[in-house]
Amino acid sequence: MGSFIKKDLLVFWRDRKEMLMTLLLPIIIIVVLNYAFAGIFNDDKEATKLDIAFVQVDDEEKGFVQFKEKIQQLGLSQAEKETMLEHVENLSPITLIRNFINNPDVKEWVNAKELTWEEATDQVESGELDAIIRVPEGFTYEVLSTVMLGDKSTTALTIHAAKQSTEVTTLQNIVNEFVNSLNMNFALGREGTLSAAEPVLPQGGREVVEGIDTYTISQYFIVAIGTLFGLFLAQSVALKTVTEKRERVFNRILLTNSNPMHFLLGKTVSTFILAWLQLMITITVTQLLLNIFPDKSVSFWFGMVLVFTSFSLMVAGLSAIFTSITLNLKDSNAVSGLTTLIIMSLGVLGGSFFPLEGFPELLQRIGEWTPNGLTMIAMIEYIQFSQFSDLLLPIVVLVAMSVVCFVIGMFMFPKRGRV
Repeated sequence: MGSFIKKDLLVFWRDRKEMLMTLLLPIIIIVVLNYAFAGIFNDDKEATKLDIAFVQVDDEEKGFVQFKEKIQQLGLSQAEKETMLEHVENLSPITLIRNFINNPDVKEWVNAKELTWEEATDQVESGELDAIIRVPEGFTYEVLSTVMLGDKSTTALTIHAAKQSTEVTTLQNIVNEFVNSLNMNFALGREGTLSAAEPVLPQGGREVVEGIDTYTISQYFIVAIGTLFGLFLAQSVALKTVTEKRERVFNRILLTNSNPMHFLLGKTVSTFILAWLQLMITITVTQLLLNIFPDKSVSFWFGMVLVFTSFSLMVAGLSAIFTSITLNLKDSNAVSGLTTLIIMSLGVLGGSFFPLEGFPELLQRIGEWTPNGLTMIAMIEYIQFSQFSDLLLPIVVLVAMSVVCFVIGMFMFPKRGRV
């Protein structure tokens, strides 16, 4: 059987162009995608800071005077008026907004400075500032009337920006959440329970649980692209059989009284060797170039190699089926189309083109049992928890799948006289 393995490896080696594409293309794609998406899926520590202006057009003192005059005109008892005025003394909407902007959590990604409206608009137009938070005229009076008396407000805190961006949208969302919490605190104040404490700010960002590492988009790419090209390698090796079939290599093997199964085993073992080498080269080169798995221990790499070795066995089993299909079908275009359809289906369902989380739950369940999907899920959990025990079941399933595929390939393999 060793001669058959050597034959298939030499056949693949002689096609230098295809060999280079098989080994280099996944590396190139991973590097390109990593840099293309680096600005979108960047780490929190590298988040862009926003430069904003805080513009107060409203006269806060005037707003308090107007509201107190309005209270005196209401048909309330003197005790009720005094109680309401006491609550108002502890309320300052603009001060709360200013404290929010200067909150340490907000200042980590927002640089704010107080300017006039003219200065702020000029700096936004020149690109010095990203956005303006504007407190319009009558804001204090409107807010106090709304939260204390239930009047309808026609004045709102506004955000102005020269262009929309992800950061500006995030700022809008957080300010909206802050205003909602502010309204809630003021509403509680109407029940007599408002304290002068700072309102709770909306929480955002990424929560990191102790002992759990999050996986990055680069780590997703290396698993997704690596497994996808591994599947295509099964097709490449199997399609080499078309040339051997055309040149009647298989018939000559039969005439030598060799066991036909050695031919299939040669294809299977050579596919395993090539798939394993492809994955190891891809992981090694991308790690050296991009440091995709920083500060990982030797035991982590050992577990990773075991997972991809199991996946390579699955690819080898798949090549046995593809080889048998190639020998049974007379039209090489039909063989290429059918095998491509199978691989593309596995690629889509297994999350090699986009994460499984984007699928409906039913398709997610199906995708988790594809070879590449199972490898993806296993690696994501392993990256996060680094528990070797989590790899045992996926490894066993992948090996079992490879055995089942090889057995199917054996049953599909043509008998003597049928080729």
